[in-house]
Amino acid sequence: MLMSDETLFRDEQVFNPNYLPDSLLFRDRELQSLVALMKPGLRGGKPHNTLVIGPPGTGKTTTIHFLFEEIENVSDKMVTVHINCKLSNTKFSVMSDIHKRIFGYRPPDTGVPYKNIYEKVMTSLERKDQSLLVALDDIDFLFEQKYANDIMYDILRAYEQYPKVKTGVVAILSKEDFREVLATKLYSIFMPQEVSFPPYSMQEAYEILRARSQAGFFPNVISDELVEQVAEYTTRHGDLRVGISLLSSSGLIAESKAKRKIDSEDVEEAYEKKARFVTLEEKLAVLSKAELRLMKEIALDGGVRSGKLYDRTKTLLNKKSFSQALNKLETYGLIDSKFVTAGRGRTRSFYSRFPEEDVLPTIDALSKR
Repeated sequence: MLMSDETLFRDEQVFNPNYLPDSLLFRDRELQSLVALMKPGLRGGKPHNTLVIGPPGTGKTTTIHFLFEEIENVSDKMVTVHINCKLSNTKFSVMSDIHKRIFGYRPPDTGVPYKNIYEKVMTSLERKDQSLLVALDDIDFLFEQKYANDIMYDILRAYEQYPKVKTGVVAILSKEDFREVLATKLYSIFMPQEVSFPPYSMQEAYEILRARSQAGFFPNVISDELVEQVAEYTTRHGDLRVGISLLSSSGLIAESKAKRKIDSEDVEEAYEKKARFVTLEEKLAVLSKAELRLMKEIALDGGVRSGKLYDRTKTLLNKKSFSQALNKLETYGLIDSKFVTAGRGRTRSFYSRFPEEDVLPTIDALSKR
């Protein structure tokens, strides 16, 4: 039996989604492409606008964080800011994040006009002769809130009011079908160079997860064979975050059973209890109570038509918010829809992209938080 103060984890932070490894594996080509596009900013010029695109869990965010940290260490000519658009999706919140990066604190949420914050940020950049590079991660969330155009315009056209300020945007996108929306709505001011992140192969996932397990667990806690099993699940989902969650959860389960090693049973239990829900939970966690109810109804009744769906949820959503909520669920990749004939007209029917047996317990768990 393990003593109460013993643990299988050398460093639990290694399995944190925000953990930044000392080196990036299998992303040299993408890293070099990004370096070339950002280099002009390090010389006092304008960094190139860039579209970083690839499926979830392919290292896009980690690579940007890694590169921004390197830039911060080698130059004070360019200010880099990473924005999580799931959390910061209004003009004020995005500019507030930039303000915090430059001045070390956020402006008050009320009482200070956006214009004043914008002017303070740009004046500081102009005075210090610094360029600005903003990474908008999950930029499709800005479109869902309809603030993308204003935010991009304010950042990229800053030179019109502040001639010495040079700005660039890195748009990070996970959905291929959203590329056309981005190009159509922002082409005239964005016009990016593109860097693609392909899914990790089975061998690449194995090597990355093996490095994480060696850094996060004490020696001999998990075998290479079990890491390979974790890599198989990871490749099946096409998302490295599934594998990282699976390693962490397997360790916690083994530890709770007072084991000194993780075994296959722990991996299977961790997958069924937590790891396979990683992507789904991330998407559902940003929904409102009414939107979760809507998602639950669609999961329970695949193919439900819009009229019937509205009748079931109209106590929570009026017609406008009902339509907006459906668009949000579709934008987030939670549901699909198709048009069907109904009498003399047409209506839409809706389907969950995730199985009911995964959606319902995840929603129930989120509702209890």
